[in-house]
Amino acid sequence: MEFKDKVAVITGGASGIGRSVAMALAKEGADIVIADMNDSRLEEARQQIQDTGRRVLTVHCDVSNYADVEKLAAQTIATMGKADILMNNAGVVVRGWLENLSMADWEWAIGINLLGVIRGVQAFLPYMLKQGSGYIINTASGAGFLITDPKNISYSTCKFGVVGLSEGLFAYLRPKGIMVSVLCPAEVRTNLISNSRYVGTEDEIKEMRQMGKMAYEIPREGLMEPDELAQKVIEAMKQKRFIISTHEQLKDILMNQGLDIQKLEKHFQDTYK
Repeated sequence: MEFKDKVAVITGGASGIGRSVAMALAKEGADIVIADMNDSRLEEARQQIQDTGRRVLTVHCDVSNYADVEKLAAQTIATMGKADILMNNAGVVVRGWLENLSMADWEWAIGINLLGVIRGVQAFLPYMLKQGSGYIINTASGAGFLITDPKNISYSTCKFGVVGLSEGLFAYLRPKGIMVSVLCPAEVRTNLISNSRYVGTEDEIKEMRQMGKMAYEIPREGLMEPDELAQKVIEAMKQKRFIISTHEQLKDILMNQGLDIQKLEKHFQDTYK
């Protein structure tokens, strides 16, 4: 895929993975629309992308609210004239033992991590179908293939859903000229944990916060930087790969679980030509 003069829309794009992918696409010649709820980070991202010389639009958007996502799509078309790439990237985590999660916790997680992706597709797909072209990238996780932490069951549930949704979209939309990929990274240094909800006793919450900081915010061996991940995303998009797996250790884990990611990729490509 060529990115020159394409318009890319990224939810959760003001920091972390979204912001790094936005910058990488801008450097490839794309114009960028960033949607996020953090206005100060939106402004920082706007200035950073503007410095590349590409057009940029920032939109305050809550992906748990369909009216916001519809407004995002309308503003994108009105300002940029089209939407070539949609990256449904906004995400949150609820951490805690299953019995401590309330229905409100489940609804918050699903409303952003899974329904937020669905809302993005619903809002932008009519424009892409009319164009007869487009590229949708849904951010899932390695946790969308296997559960690695019993305190993250709600997160894995959502990400399994994103992987399944993406496969269905791939099968349906590829013949219509719209490519679909699902991004499944392992550990990346982002602020996802700082924006998490924690449930449990005071001591449990304190321990989970500390472990989260050590796992995802403090640089260490095996923890990927968002800019490095963004380059892997660009490479995968150019190759039009369905599964974007960014970490070799995830591939090893999946093979040990009987899920060879290369065979899965070939299956998707062969089945949904």
